[in-house]
Parts: sequence; structure tokens; C-alpha cells
Amino acid sequence: MAKHAELIVQQNDLDQFAPPGHGGTVNVRLADKEFCDGFEMLLGTVKPGGEAEPHSHDVEHQIIYILKGQAEVTLGDDPTVLCGPGTVIRIPPKLEHGIVAVGEEDYQCVIIYSPPLPTRNEEIVSEKRLL
Repeated sequence: MAKHAELIVQQNDLDQFAPPGHGGTVNVRLADKEFCDGFEMLLGTVKPGGEAEPHSHDVEHQIIYILKGQAEVTLGDDPTVLCGPGTVIRIPPKLEHGIVAVGEEDYQCVIIYSPPLPTRNEEIVSEKRLL
């Protein structure tokens, strides 16, 4: 076996989980604080109509890069913005934000948190979905 084989993995071999306050969402942690304590990276998939309820993070910066689908994004008191593939959303600490997946297809994005989020009540998805 190769010396560094564990550094290359398929996303569908990783645990899938539903984060608290995020309806219709399945995330996969692509890189966690065990790999790098400065950030974590996730792949998020949200069914149409699913959402991340309005919330904020105390110290974490969050970056979202949309891969496919569309979402209505609200930052603070600003009007909602319709965002699609190629959009980069940068969210500083303490800024309330919410996202609702809209349209016919799943909304999928890469999410980076720096520093990594603290431990939360994540529900492991027992029946994996192909993402």
C-alpha cells in the first residue's frame, strides 16, 4: 500500500451528515481540523426548498462557492439575492445569513470555515446519497 494513500479519497466514501438548522441538507466533510486546524471544507447538497435557517457564527469566517443549482441568499438586513453556479459568498463572523435552495435541481456548493466550526449535533445520514 502506498505511504500516503489515505490522503486520496472519494467523496462518497466519507460520512454524510445533516447539520442542525439546515433542512433538506446533506454535507460531506472533505477536510477537517484533524487534517488542518486552520480550516475545514465541506461539500453541501440541498434539495429544492431546503434551507439553512438564518444564523451567524461567532468567530468563523465562511466562504461558499456554488457548483450547481440556485439559492436565495440573505446576508444581514440586505435584500435577498438569487445566486447560481460560479457565485462566491463571503460571510464574516457575526453576520446573520440564510440560504434557501430554489429551482428544479439540487443546490450544491463547497463551504470553507476558518477556523473550523466547533462540534455540533450533526446527524449522520445512514443511507448515503450520491452527491
